[in-house]
Amino acid sequence: MKQKPKILIVGSGIVGASIALSCLNLGAYVIVLEQEKLGGAASSNSFGWINASFAESPAYFDLRNAAVDAFRDLRAEIKLNDSVRWQGTLWWEESGDDLMNQFNNLVDRGYAAKLLNKNEIQRLEPNLKDVPKAAIFTPLEGAAEADRVALAMLSKLTDGGGRVISGCKAIGLKFKKGRVSGVETNIGEISCDIVVLATGAAAENGMMGIDWNLPMQNKKGLIVQTPPVRDLINHVLMTNDIHFKQNVDGTLTAGEIFSGDLDENIVALDLASDILSRISRKLYLSARLVPSNIKIGTRPVPIDGFPVVGDLDNYKGVFVAVMHSGVTLAPLIGRLLASEILETSKSPLLKAFRPNRFLN
Repeated sequence: MKQKPKILIVGSGIVGASIALSCLNLGAYVIVLEQEKLGGAASSNSFGWINASFAESPAYFDLRNAAVDAFRDLRAEIKLNDSVRWQGTLWWEESGDDLMNQFNNLVDRGYAAKLLNKNEIQRLEPNLKDVPKAAIFTPLEGAAEADRVALAMLSKLTDGGGRVISGCKAIGLKFKKGRVSGVETNIGEISCDIVVLATGAAAENGMMGIDWNLPMQNKKGLIVQTPPVRDLINHVLMTNDIHFKQNVDGTLTAGEIFSGDLDENIVALDLASDILSRISRKLYLSARLVPSNIKIGTRPVPIDGFPVVGDLDNYKGVFVAVMHSGVTLAPLIGRLLASEILETSKSPLLKAFRPNRFLN
């Protein structure tokens, strides 16, 4: 009987967990290594918007658009009713010509989008007090609590015979005859046939044993959550100064608009209070919003802003999967990379995003 290939996945966030589960589904023996919190650091601190609304190139749009469909398909495999909502998005980060340009861009790409006026917005969001003149409605989008999705994937992995080792720090890679043979960790060397580095923001630090690291422009951001409140909003709301959503359990998750980096001089509690104050000014509320959880996380962003997925030419058996928009992309990336590793089937969707563009 042919022995199953042994694959080590470094990183248990939603990207690593998805790759691990997809590899298991294709017949591999899979071990996930995680040095910190299971479910991943970035995933635990993510806003979790599932979308293809913003893509700086046609190739990236095609990837993200396919990824939204792949995330929907995940429901057939894993029970996600408590961690994912497909509520659609109302977007008015910009107004006037900028909003129209964004809308026209979506329509030109064939993306499901509708331009709404003030009355139409009010009907969709009756608790919205500060109603914009116009917004873009993208009905096929959703939002996930990414760490919970990752944990659900890891649970299914272990049920299927895979392993998850927490508190395990990958220090370096070992090679025999030019091919990866194991991972050196704080608990000893673990042998393998394939390694996948799904290390998020830590990818910029590289790994002993390979002369390669990923240039990153990681960005810090703050996410604040509230205790459950009565049904307030029906969509992901991407407003001019804040973005927020209501989760399945009634809690709110909110953060500042993605583009900027967190000012290191800002006190987290002060910023969280300011974020909740902004929400309060936008909604009709019966009670004051208070924070139940304030999280500062680092978003992994490769230097050119695009995903980095695939094998390293000079290191046989070593694969990389690091990206911003990891939540949106994870289920699709897991499926495509597993197919590439175990069936040597390379997807044209990944052609523009190979790690070799960063070879030293």
